[in-house]
Amino acid sequence: MATRRPAPPPGGDWRRRMAVRGGRVSHTLASHGWLVFLLVGVGVGLLVGGLIGLTDVPEPGDPGLGVRLVASAIVGVIFCAVPSVLFVGLPVQALARSYLRSASPEEQQAMQQAVAAAPAGLPDGLVPGSRWARAYSGCVESVTAFHGVVRTVPDGPAKDWLRDIGTRLDTELAEALRMARLGENVEAGAPGAAVARSVGARLEVARAGFHDTTEHAAAIALDLRTDTGLEAVRAQLDQLAAQAPHLRTEPT
Repeated sequence: MATRRPAPPPGGDWRRRMAVRGGRVSHTLASHGWLVFLLVGVGVGLLVGGLIGLTDVPEPGDPGLGVRLVASAIVGVIFCAVPSVLFVGLPVQALARSYLRSASPEEQQAMQQAVAAAPAGLPDGLVPGSRWARAYSGCVESVTAFHGVVRTVPDGPAKDWLRDIGTRLDTELAEALRMARLGENVEAGAPGAAVARSVGARLEVARAGFHDTTEHAAAIALDLRTDTGLEAVRAQLDQLAAQAPHLRTEPT
């Protein structure tokens, strides 16, 4: 049996992740990292330019001192501020946003628990590396991530609603496995080529549906961790329930 692959990290929009991840420094760098280091570069440039402009003064009353100081300050700002933004500010900003999108310790623990309870990514009846195995494995990863997301939501009616959707996803995942096994069996025979194409198309739609449902659930979970009221997300939960794959209602 293949080793279970870890559930994907929360990801999502870094701005919304500020509610549950990071602090003032990381939030500032994620929002305005380029501006922070632009100001740092300007300050360093003015200091360096001023020091350069004050050197090599022939007489204390040199009439060209002011012009030289201004010119040196401008050059210093250009040569310090631009690299500061391009090579420090923008990379730091990207890293801060990546950090906000990463899983917090609480989320990592929830994902680990979900992975421990997840079904095998390569069950019997699927050939390792086949398109059927890859499609089903993608479905398992998304459903596993969904259960991990639900574990981070505070107890309450909204969490119960998400759990109910998760139970439906488990049932749909079992149907996805049946379809994957069916596709694996009929693909080898020429008479079953049309059936394999039909099943493959539905399975890919299901994989995308599982993924989109999990992404939507992750966004709802962020709202619920800052406002546990069911009414605030009821419309989103209704949409989520309708968005989830419905493989069992379609004829094979």
